[in-house]
Amino acid sequence: MKYKNIILSCMGVVVLGVGGGYIMQRQHHATSSVSSTSSSRASESSQKVDLPDTAKADNATLILVNKQHVLDHELDFEKSEMNGIQYSQEIDGPLRKFLNDAKKAGHPATLVSGYRSKKYQEQVLKENVQQNINNGMTESEAKKATHAVIQTPGASEHQTGLAVDVMTDEYWKQYHQLESDSDKTEGQKWLIKHAPDYGFVLRYPKSEAAKKSTGIDYESWHFRYVGVENAKYMTKHKLTLEEYDDLIQGQSTK
Repeated sequence: MKYKNIILSCMGVVVLGVGGGYIMQRQHHATSSVSSTSSSRASESSQKVDLPDTAKADNATLILVNKQHVLDHELDFEKSEMNGIQYSQEIDGPLRKFLNDAKKAGHPATLVSGYRSKKYQEQVLKENVQQNINNGMTESEAKKATHAVIQTPGASEHQTGLAVDVMTDEYWKQYHQLESDSDKTEGQKWLIKHAPDYGFVLRYPKSEAAKKSTGIDYESWHFRYVGVENAKYMTKHKLTLEEYDDLIQGQSTK
C-alpha cells in the first residue's frame, strides 16, 4: 500500500464540529490556472447548462486558491473550533450535519484537519520534505513528492477555512494516514458520494483531466465547501473548482 506522507504532527482530530457563519472578501484573480483542455470543457458546459444562481464571481465561498491564485495575507473570518481544529463558521452547520449523517449511516468519520495559517502551512511543507528524506528520498525527490500532495504557503485552500480533511474511521483508526486508498472502504465511498448534499465537493478528483486542471494528485479525503447548488452542479458535470471558476469568470464578462 502506497502511503501519502502527510504531516499530521501538530493537528488535532475530531469527529464532529459546531455552527456559525462567516464573511470573506472575494480575491481578484491573476492568471487562469485552467488548462486549454479544461477551458474547452468549461466553455462547452456553459453553452449546454445554465449555472446556479449562486455561481457568482463575488460569492466568497467560491474563492479559488491555488499556485496561480495565491493568498499573500491571512483572511479575516470568524472561526469555529473543536478539539484544536479550526475552520470557518460558514461551514460549521453543513460539516456537522455531514458527519452526523455519516455516523447515522454506519460510517463514522474523523475531521483530521481544517484551517491552517500560512505560517503553519510552511511548517507542514518543511516537515513533509524532511519525512520523505528520512524515508530514503533525495532532497530533490522529497520536494517533488511533497509538492504533489501539499500546496505551498499561500496556495493552500486550508488557509480559507473552507477546506477540511475527513477520513472514515474504518480507515483512519487502522492506518492513521491520509491515503487515496481509503476510497476502497465503504465509509469513504459514502463520504465522497454524499458530500455534495451538504455543499462539499471532493476538491482533487480521481482523473488525469482533474489532475491537469488542479495540479494536485487525487485526494480522497480533501473536501471543499462551495454550497449545495454549486457542489451538485460541479459533481454532475465533473468540474474542478478551477474549471468552475473559469465558467463563472467567463459568464461575468458577457
